[in-house]
Amino acid sequence: MLDRAREKLLEKEIRRGEVPSCIAVVISTEANRSRWWRKVCEVAGWCTSLGVREATLFPERAGAESVEEIARELSDIPAKGRLLAEDEEIGFGKGGPMNLVVFTGRGGKAEVTEAIRSILEDVKSGLVNPDEIDEAAIESRLRLRQRPDLMIRLGGKELSDFMIWQSTYSELYFIDRSWDRLEKVDFLRAVRDYQRRERRFGR
Repeated sequence: MLDRAREKLLEKEIRRGEVPSCIAVVISTEANRSRWWRKVCEVAGWCTSLGVREATLFPERAGAESVEEIARELSDIPAKGRLLAEDEEIGFGKGGPMNLVVFTGRGGKAEVTEAIRSILEDVKSGLVNPDEIDEAAIESRLRLRQRPDLMIRLGGKELSDFMIWQSTYSELYFIDRSWDRLEKVDFLRAVRDYQRRERRFGR
């Protein structure tokens, strides 16, 4: 009852401010010992109820589960979902106001490296002039195009390289809980903390 009362107070306070358009969550490593995707629907519901338009989830060191298996488990989620693996993409969900991406590939360093390698291949074949290579050219080759306003890191204080390019100006929030033990009040506190910060975007 006490947690529910806290949730209601936090939700009321949050609705008076600006909600992040895009939230990224790095799922703690230990969650991958179990079926981590079972909590995805619950967290997606938290985002949708606040009016978050985009969310991206990254399970660190995802297990050997197949893309098809995970997508099947997430088929009833009330969102427009995309599951991105190393070399595969599959849609899931029943649709709704929020776009949800679950990324089970490698981290951000690998993503940026692959984008640069793709550009270099086009330079070699004469399709791209080296003088035309800029930030926009690299961004156009990234698999994840979202720019999270809020990046939530679960299970520790160390940084993750997930979305290392896209999260340059993201607000970071650390929660010392595993994905399995994440509660709605934890999530709401992260959003409220975001609202209280003065964003400078590198200035």
